[in-house]
Amino acid sequence: MLQAWKQALELLRQRLDDAEFDSLSRTLRPLRVHGRTILVEAPNQRAVEQINQRFLRVVEEAVSLATGVTTRVVFQPPAAAQQELFPIVETGPPRHEAVRSRRATGLQDRYTFDSFVVGGGSQFAHAASRAVANLPGETYNPLFIYGSDGLGKTHLVNAIGNAILDRNPGARVLYITSESFMNELITSIRRDRMTDFKARFRRVDVLIVDDVQQLAGRERTQEEFFHTFNALYESRRQIVLTSDKFPKDVPDLEERLRNRFEWGLIADLQPPDIETRVAILQRKAEDEQIDLPADVAMLLATRFEANVRDLEGALTRLAALASMQKRAIDLELADGEFGANAREPRLPITIETVQKAVCDYFQVRTTDLRSKKRTRTIAVPRQVAMYLCRRFTDASFPSIGDRFGGRDHSTVIHAAHVVDERMKQDPALRSAVERISRMLENGGEPVGKPVERR
Repeated sequence: MLQAWKQALELLRQRLDDAEFDSLSRTLRPLRVHGRTILVEAPNQRAVEQINQRFLRVVEEAVSLATGVTTRVVFQPPAAAQQELFPIVETGPPRHEAVRSRRATGLQDRYTFDSFVVGGGSQFAHAASRAVANLPGETYNPLFIYGSDGLGKTHLVNAIGNAILDRNPGARVLYITSESFMNELITSIRRDRMTDFKARFRRVDVLIVDDVQQLAGRERTQEEFFHTFNALYESRRQIVLTSDKFPKDVPDLEERLRNRFEWGLIADLQPPDIETRVAILQRKAEDEQIDLPADVAMLLATRFEANVRDLEGALTRLAALASMQKRAIDLELADGEFGANAREPRLPITIETVQKAVCDYFQVRTTDLRSKKRTRTIAVPRQVAMYLCRRFTDASFPSIGDRFGGRDHSTVIHAAHVVDERMKQDPALRSAVERISRMLENGGEPVGKPVERR
């Protein structure tokens, strides 16, 4: 370690000015090596922050050249006792440091392997995810998990990241959706900060990108993601991807990206069988401290077959009803809400249902919302519809823009912001938005009289 550090300092001497080199060489002290990570002591926390901001990349490059392998450098301030530094690499940082580090990754703490109920339809994807968490960058790179909404893709990939951090708290793990990746790219281009953008995504040890099918049709985003993918793959960093489609079935995806998505392992998630659905309900009931009778669990598992998210949502709704009525959850309550004689659950709110509700209220045509017309009688309903699409659907800004005549995502962002701000000052608009919202929540049933078109 000491020999490699001396060689790294010689490399740094050639790349830094004299003052910067003297400061680093005099104040930094290597402490311990764990795998491909080296722990280095800095004078204080402020020095750690400054070094991470200004010199982390160049120091890591120098150390990697000196050792001959890609090496991470973790800077830490002095501890009260020397031995307190070592657990940072081996057994985890102090709790407050771990929480701060975990938040910066974008990961959701509640999604772990222990909380994932494995069934026949998820066994393969779960096993592959475990393997990647145990040896990131070594096997199954990239790992591509695909399946319909609500089957646990996001849960599994977050579990991978959380397990890696549990094993190595110093690992640089980043979870992000493809939409957020695109938005950060746009912001970086606008602010002329592409160097920072590339550094952020290409220095991580594990990159987890959710819903990569949303990259479809975004040429500049696909290009940047292609180069990010290559940089990580060539340096043996782990890449984990999710999609609602098999790579070859994602439309408008560049062939070079499609090929790379298929380089590693592709694992699919299938809807859980009824036994697994019952187990999922029982696990959630245990976690939420809900008293769930077996016959009620079976009724819900029979009623909700294809989507775990809907299944868990039904349990949450049932628990809320029982609480409001001050009664225990039983078969009578569950049968009244979700049984064969209960009202059919409403169809999910889509962009089309939002557009129809807005058009019914403002007495305009859906073709007007998708047209290039900019008159106030059309522009206001269009903006309201875009705002409500973001509020009531999971559609991304680009997806919404596509359904409004192929408009750019920035137009949707602007529309949502304008409506949000105008509602604070305009009671009439606020009332209109609230009425349309209730209409959507009531399954499209009209609420109140529509406004007259002027």
